[in-house]
Amino acid sequence: MRRFIAALLLTVVLIPSAGFAADDFLLGVAPEPSEITPAYRSEFHPDDHENCYWCTPMSLEDEAAVWGMLTAPITVVDIDMNKQTVLYSQPDESSEPVGMVTGQSQALHVLTQFDDGWSLVETYSTSFHDSKVKNFNGFVSGYIQTKKLKTVQVNRNYGIIIDKLTQRLYLFKDGHLETSLAVSTGKYNPAAKKQQPYNETRSGEFLVIYTKTGQLTDADSGMICRLALKFNAADYIHEVPCRINADGTRNYRGFEGVLGSRASHGCIRVQQRKNANGYNMDAVAKLIKNRTDKNCVKLVIWEDYQGRQVVIPDDDTPLYYNPNGGSMYHSVANCPAVRKKFLPLTAFTYGELDEAPYSKLTACPDCQPSPRRDVLEAINAEHLEASPGEVMSVWSGK
Repeated sequence: MRRFIAALLLTVVLIPSAGFAADDFLLGVAPEPSEITPAYRSEFHPDDHENCYWCTPMSLEDEAAVWGMLTAPITVVDIDMNKQTVLYSQPDESSEPVGMVTGQSQALHVLTQFDDGWSLVETYSTSFHDSKVKNFNGFVSGYIQTKKLKTVQVNRNYGIIIDKLTQRLYLFKDGHLETSLAVSTGKYNPAAKKQQPYNETRSGEFLVIYTKTGQLTDADSGMICRLALKFNAADYIHEVPCRINADGTRNYRGFEGVLGSRASHGCIRVQQRKNANGYNMDAVAKLIKNRTDKNCVKLVIWEDYQGRQVVIPDDDTPLYYNPNGGSMYHSVANCPAVRKKFLPLTAFTYGELDEAPYSKLTACPDCQPSPRRDVLEAINAEHLEASPGEVMSVWSGK
């Protein structure tokens, strides 16, 4: 979506996880418990930063720790929310620039504030294709003038996690994990003729800064993204794209089917179909718009660092299907996408998914059951060897 934003005027299998009851929410693809934090690449190791995004493990295991992180105040740069400024390698504006940061919505991890008026901070660089510094999603430490910084409070009713490892949105409400939705974050394709590393969704800590939902439209392709909420200069969280049919109805074909994997130009696409407990992007947007605590909702993006893994369901995890001609497998016996006359669906187990008659079933796009074992094993194998979001380590610069 970033290519045309400038022109605008303007899941799931029930996976038990430590600390949660399986029937309380739908996780879809869940991250394995881990001690890896967003500051995984940091040279600094502060031990006194409680409820800190940068120091909190990227894990859903400790619900209280996650909620504390999602509701903690953040430090931002006090410039226009549509503008960016530079981080420098030294406390001197003539020194080498190391990264870019967006005003008002992007958080900085403040490490030290010096008497000379400069602060040492770290963050993920949010450079875009036309930014002064070409550092796309690189984790950087650098200096910025302290007078440019301010601390802001965040909403204490809601918080959102986007995990690039699982390609899921996790919505927290009033201290608890409320639900999960399938997403697509930015796709960087190093094999493409025209490499576009700036399409990688930036990790980090943000505010949903512009909460009046809009619509992003690409006139060339006819692609429309509804319910767009800004969180980072030209980056939005929005409903999965659609095109308009001749009869005026919306057609999500070609976009909805790739939810759960990287596919966007940097924005975050969220499923439009309601999941088994009634949530979709429309519901999330309404919660944000109608919130009683008017502070901005915090949205954090977890990097898929090497060493992180996803949960592979136990063989006895229940799945469901319609034996009377059904072509999909489901995470719940009463999936809302299935006609009532076929409910409740017939149970089988995750361990049988690759056996007849279940081997040809596809995952339901509404209740978003867990992918097949080989898909999850491939994700884990890739993350034993690499950190897919670290595009600067593989980008040639050409």
